[in-house]
Amino acid sequence: MDRYITINNNKYTFKEGDTILAVAERNNIHIPVLCYLKDIAETGACRICLVEVEGVPQPVASCSAFAADGMVVYTDTEEVKKHRRKALEFILLKHPLKCGICENAEDCILRDLARQMGISEVSDVQEEEHHPLQDWNMLLYDRDSCVLCMRCVNICRDVAGCDAIDVVARGNNAHIEPATEPLNCDFCGMCVDSCPVGAIKDKPFMDSLKVWELEYINTVCSFCPVGCHINYGVHHNKIHRTRISCGSHICSKGRYGFKFVESDKRIKTPLIKKGDIFTKADYHDAMDKVYHGLTDNGVENSLIIAGGWLSNEELCSWKSLADKTGMMFITEAEVYFGRFAHLFKEKFGHYESVGTLQEVENSDVIFVIGADFARENVGVKWSVIKAIRNNNAKVITIGLQRYDYDERTFLSLIADYADFAGEFEKIKSSDKNIYAALRKQISSNKKISIIAGNEYFCGEKQPSSILSFADYIGKDKLRAFILTYDKLNYAGSLYTGGNTLDEVIKAEPKAVFALACNPSTGKTEELMHIIEKAKFYGTPDMFLTGTVNKADVVLPVKSVLETEGTFIGIDGRLLKINQVVESPANCKSNLETAHILGEYFRKKIDTDIKSVFQKIAEKIGYKAEDCESAEPVYRVKEKIFNKTDFTYKDIEHTERIIYVNPRHHEGVLTKIINTCGADDFPIFPEIEKHISPGFIRSHNIEDNIAKGVKLIPR
Repeated sequence: MDRYITINNNKYTFKEGDTILAVAERNNIHIPVLCYLKDIAETGACRICLVEVEGVPQPVASCSAFAADGMVVYTDTEEVKKHRRKALEFILLKHPLKCGICENAEDCILRDLARQMGISEVSDVQEEEHHPLQDWNMLLYDRDSCVLCMRCVNICRDVAGCDAIDVVARGNNAHIEPATEPLNCDFCGMCVDSCPVGAIKDKPFMDSLKVWELEYINTVCSFCPVGCHINYGVHHNKIHRTRISCGSHICSKGRYGFKFVESDKRIKTPLIKKGDIFTKADYHDAMDKVYHGLTDNGVENSLIIAGGWLSNEELCSWKSLADKTGMMFITEAEVYFGRFAHLFKEKFGHYESVGTLQEVENSDVIFVIGADFARENVGVKWSVIKAIRNNNAKVITIGLQRYDYDERTFLSLIADYADFAGEFEKIKSSDKNIYAALRKQISSNKKISIIAGNEYFCGEKQPSSILSFADYIGKDKLRAFILTYDKLNYAGSLYTGGNTLDEVIKAEPKAVFALACNPSTGKTEELMHIIEKAKFYGTPDMFLTGTVNKADVVLPVKSVLETEGTFIGIDGRLLKINQVVESPANCKSNLETAHILGEYFRKKIDTDIKSVFQKIAEKIGYKAEDCESAEPVYRVKEKIFNKTDFTYKDIEHTERIIYVNPRHHEGVLTKIINTCGADDFPIFPEIEKHISPGFIRSHNIEDNIAKGVKLIPR
């Protein structure tokens, strides 16, 4: 039976648990808000969203007052306006409208509200003690501007899942402080985006420009395959800040990692090594050397390595060039995932994750297997936190360490000696209470998800064990199976195909041309050894870092922010990257480089992104017109669930080093290029020398790191 609430003389249906504000928003009825943020805990602190309810003597906060059957509400009476105005004037006693000297003036909810209510200034403003800006690592906090709306605290707790800040003290002394000194969190900047007055600021943007001087360019973040929408604030071809877009949030890499494009260490002209020294060269001379390097020892002995940053168009074009010329071709994703990716495809029919992140959010039980979200895909953690908040989802982690969000989990297991497979076997059959409790969760719930990450792929010696665990959960219950990975286009890389690592090692290539790939210790270490053994090594790159220093030829390349293309997201969504800034003059995109090298081989490689996508769309699981779609487009997936044959074998308990992703950093883009620009401003906090667990469950720190493993940031 429908229930009705009357708002401004019109009847509307509502669901149990709806607030008055939620009903009003759903029906396009404007109620001004300040402290309110959709889908998180309401505080009712600002009193700006007051409405009049028949039978109630005083106006009520619509954000926290629940709708009731037969309730009659008025949102715009003179009495309501008077109370809202008084509430706003009270706030403005602490935050005077000094908009002329505020860099946030045109991006301020408080100023917008003052304009709506006709308030230009407030009398009787008392001068209070001035507080200097507080340095919160990548953030700055202006206590004098803060209106204590609690939005930052609420979003940090309920969306980011960090609990990194809170209100301390009372009365006039109340203010926001970090939970730890200095602030050490995900640095996702949700607190910055949620602040209605700019009291929390991005430190890199301070003293840069006024917000109204920026042109915002909307695209998809290029730092991982989650596919968060992002706005880049650009002025005179330089990125100054980032903001959220289309309801997405962005992690520390997306928010602050763009500084690499303007680094004075960037390669802007071709380099040819003479002896041990790189010398600047003409582009034609450099490409001529690349061509001869790939052909002098027989083109069949040459290898193209395609990194996980390449677009679908670049991947397919380079694979086409390899096929047409007879060169070998391998992707970084093929090496990282190894045989597991193919086992996954045999089981489910595709390489990208099963289900979507939305299905993770709707799950009742989520198994997180070796995935440290802070080091891989922070956006996946937000979906997990949302499932906890909205569904009271039971999250079970099995990892090599305790994670930052561990106190929110139903149960946390440590996989000693990286024996994840052993933990799966215990869940299936052990008599211990904790494993029996997990079996009960599996049997009593219908929507279960699995998330597998870096620690699992790098540590587990029996990788098909997790696929067998999916069988144990069952086809009817498994809603999502997410594979976290730190490179943008791992799924597109795997669909491109090519040689296996065993085939390449056996062939012993004499020449290597590596694109968007700078392998180091860890899962891609074999690629580094292949490069070191080759007689010739060429690469388009932005910096002389890591393996690039060993190259014979280095070509200046456009960054992903300086070109466009399509990518396959973590759950099969088509991601379209738009160009944000122009590149330096001599830089070419990887697609343009394929075209130029193709001319040397007399093979045609198309450089038009749209044209290339239309040619390859069906091959990678889309329609030709999907590139122009304004709505999210997902790959057409096979929906199969083949049984995995697996028998657990006891492993030898020997100590091992397992390389994991460095927190906040991403390869040469943010880890090695740690400073840039005239002010030598650090992009992120110092790179860790070792791993410290995020949450201490006991007084003994050894209880929070798996036995027999040493975790080292690569």
